[in-house]
Amino acid sequence: MVRARGLIVLTAATMVAFACGGSTGGGGGSKGTIKIGSDLPVCTVGGQAVQNGIQFAIQQRNASGGVEGYTVQFQGFDDCRQGSYSADAGVENVQKMLGDSKFLGMIGPYNSAVAKAEIPIAAPQHFVMISPANTNPCLTKDLPTCSYHPQDLRAGNANNYWRVVTTDDYQGPAMADYIYKQLKFTKVGILDDSTVFGVGIAGSFETEFKKLGGTVVKHSEYKKEQTSDWKSILLAFKNGGAQAVYVGGTDDQNICIPRKQMKDIGWDVPFTGGDGIETSDCINQASGNEPNIYATSAGADATQVDGAKQAIADFRKAFPGPNDFGGYTMQAYDATNALMDAIGRAVKTANGTPTRDQVRAEMAKTKGFKGAIGTYDFDDKGDTSLKIVSIYVVKGNLSDADVKSSTGVCGSKTAKNACFVWKTQFDFAQASSQ
Repeated sequence: MVRARGLIVLTAATMVAFACGGSTGGGGGSKGTIKIGSDLPVCTVGGQAVQNGIQFAIQQRNASGGVEGYTVQFQGFDDCRQGSYSADAGVENVQKMLGDSKFLGMIGPYNSAVAKAEIPIAAPQHFVMISPANTNPCLTKDLPTCSYHPQDLRAGNANNYWRVVTTDDYQGPAMADYIYKQLKFTKVGILDDSTVFGVGIAGSFETEFKKLGGTVVKHSEYKKEQTSDWKSILLAFKNGGAQAVYVGGTDDQNICIPRKQMKDIGWDVPFTGGDGIETSDCINQASGNEPNIYATSAGADATQVDGAKQAIADFRKAFPGPNDFGGYTMQAYDATNALMDAIGRAVKTANGTPTRDQVRAEMAKTKGFKGAIGTYDFDDKGDTSLKIVSIYVVKGNLSDADVKSSTGVCGSKTAKNACFVWKTQFDFAQASSQ
């Protein structure tokens, strides 16, 4: 999530993506222009891959006439500061969008901590936010484990926030189930990076793992600015008999450097975590110890969904770079199309350019939306009915053909043939209905 991206120029459309922001326009309708924005850490590989999915959806829509005759113009905002996401930067970006009445909604943010800061700014303005990647349950669910409450973020305003992925209270348990039931491990060490995301997902993993009968030999935490060596923590895990390590955090907090240091101390056990480590930069940080990194992703793997195959093939023609497609690219594609559909319905309601609240009201009515990943319904809090968690593992020394058929999330430095490969998935919606 940290490596800066260069320019991508698409000759098929007037579309230019920049390392710190992007814009899409031209073509499409003739009634005028409406804007969709995004707030993402686009100076990271994961954030850029998400922005690519947004731009691709808008490119397709404009090529087919726009939204009810309006051309959609896209402007991407970067919430990176010093190589990491920043909630303050995210708030500034949302305020810029709110200051331009042509912006009728946004895709993002990418990180849950940023969403926590942005919702209170956007909700009073009825500004639609659809995240392709936020997984912290407290943004929508009032759970006993939450340190803040979703109703407080909205301060009495109607819900303006949706997400197309499921939450960490499913993502953490999915890995706990996989480790305990399929890998047959009963002892783990847990490490979190002290962020909202890291603490939350590590906690949900720990609760489920203990519920299954497993033992946590130690749960440690660190802060990025204070830590460069994890060997003492890892040795404590090893000496306690841990058969695997679970990490709660993201690569921009250096969460995968401990994977390299496990090799330095001669300890070879699986390294597992959430979607914050299903990235090219995690593979890079592992630096010689890439295989057997296991990660969950809070959604179905698009490459395993028959209905997504054509969309992915078309996307890869437009975005042919080795890291242009990521774990949440198709989720971003679906989120963008859902927003454009809501704007289209609002245009009809308004018989012209709609208000932001009309767009919000139409988004709240969304049922049975058919995306590339599947069919989405949303509850009144903004959560999706799709509750699929996928599990991946890094395999090294893949052939070029296997690299092309992988998720596309591979090393971008020395281990370019080490990639995340889909293993299995858990469908919690199906399980709860049985």
